[in-house]
Amino acid sequence: MQPSLARIAAMAFLAVLTLVSLAGLVLYHATLESEQQISRRAPAYAGNLLASQISAIARDWSRATQAIAQSPLALRALQSNDAAEQRNQLALIGSLYPNLGDIHLISSDQARGLTPIPSMLDAQQKAMIEKARAAQHGATALHAESLALALSEPVRNTDGTIIGFVLVERDLTEVRALFNQSPLIDGYAELQQVNGTSDTLLKRGNEQLKTQGVPELIPLTGTPWRLAIWSQPPASGLARDLRQSYLIIGAALALLIAVVLGMAYAMSNRTLQADLTMLTKLFSDITHGRIRKHYDIELKEFQNSYHIMYQLAKMAVGKHLRVVSSAGTDHLSQVNNRRSFEAKQHEVFGRVNEGWAHSLLILDIDNFKRVNDTFGHDAGDQLIVQFGRALKDNLRASDFVARLGGDEFCVIFPNTSLKKATELAERLRENLPQRMELMPNVIHAVSWSGGLSEYSRHDQSENAALSRADQALLDAKRAGRSRTEIKAAA
Repeated sequence: MQPSLARIAAMAFLAVLTLVSLAGLVLYHATLESEQQISRRAPAYAGNLLASQISAIARDWSRATQAIAQSPLALRALQSNDAAEQRNQLALIGSLYPNLGDIHLISSDQARGLTPIPSMLDAQQKAMIEKARAAQHGATALHAESLALALSEPVRNTDGTIIGFVLVERDLTEVRALFNQSPLIDGYAELQQVNGTSDTLLKRGNEQLKTQGVPELIPLTGTPWRLAIWSQPPASGLARDLRQSYLIIGAALALLIAVVLGMAYAMSNRTLQADLTMLTKLFSDITHGRIRKHYDIELKEFQNSYHIMYQLAKMAVGKHLRVVSSAGTDHLSQVNNRRSFEAKQHEVFGRVNEGWAHSLLILDIDNFKRVNDTFGHDAGDQLIVQFGRALKDNLRASDFVARLGGDEFCVIFPNTSLKKATELAERLRENLPQRMELMPNVIHAVSWSGGLSEYSRHDQSENAALSRADQALLDAKRAGRSRTEIKAAA
């Protein structure tokens, strides 16, 4: 495809537009990613808020357990030896604390193992009694297993003696709901048990974050738990610092645009310089009277102007060549004239020292004056025309033929020895027509005399060979005409 300034400009525009679009797309995605990370990020206070809420729930449960242990209903139930009375008192306590979970009253003897655990209790209730035994020396004891929390509180009589325990077991439904509704948007959190173990009771969020850093550990006051929180890592890459990203991408974009425009300028400048160089060659060739078949013009915008200039150049060079040709051509015989002969002889003489042999033949038409006197100058002119044409038709393409004046012609045989030139002169005599029709019903017998010589490196002037050939021509005329005499260089 041929280049053009419009195409180069269009390519540069499309490249710049593409770069700007890509930069805008990258910035848009970076901004969007940053906004999404900000929108997903939990508030800074989210972990502490969740911890305080869970601790508050555990404190409410502990206070409720303490309230039961200090109520007359629990004291009366433990002091009564009537099982029915104990059940009634326990049912009344349950009605007062409907949301507290499973409530049991364990006597001090049962807690110490002095009294067997009633067979009517199931395995879970028996396990609760064992928990009460473990907590009989403390105030409120807490123990978490799986998704349940056990609380025990001693029941004292009026003198402060422990006569039993209130045992409460709560599932973590309320804690689970609070845990799942907390604003830990895109992080990861675990509710862990820490009373001797680190079992995970609840977990929420992207668990892969657990492998990407150290969690924030928040103890839950009044519980055997702690809250472990792994936060979403800060934004990376372009989304980490949008201002810096804008500066980097802006600088890179400016650099790329500069590179693209620089390449476009270099390409257009190179193409322009190449075309201007071709046009300079065109004008240079015109001044030297020559023109090439083709000049490589690359830009499409220059093509029309180039074709016009090329046609004008052909016309100018053709006219110049015709003028030059006519200046060096004899108008009558249409062979080279005396001026052209002198230029050719100067060229040949200048190459004699190179070792090449060059020969020279002068021809004179026999009895030419008689033709003019008998038939007129028109007939004589016609003889000159036909004789010149016959010479051109019967000489080699490399031979140079010229009319020196009147009926005298001269042939230069370039790169030809005198011996070879003698053979060519004899062949020319055999091939030239012996009769020519000069005018209607006027036929003239044609013969010519010749003098042959050679150019020599010992010659003092370039006309020395011409003088020898002219002397040989005179010898041929004295010897009876229609022959060729040879006079070699000394």
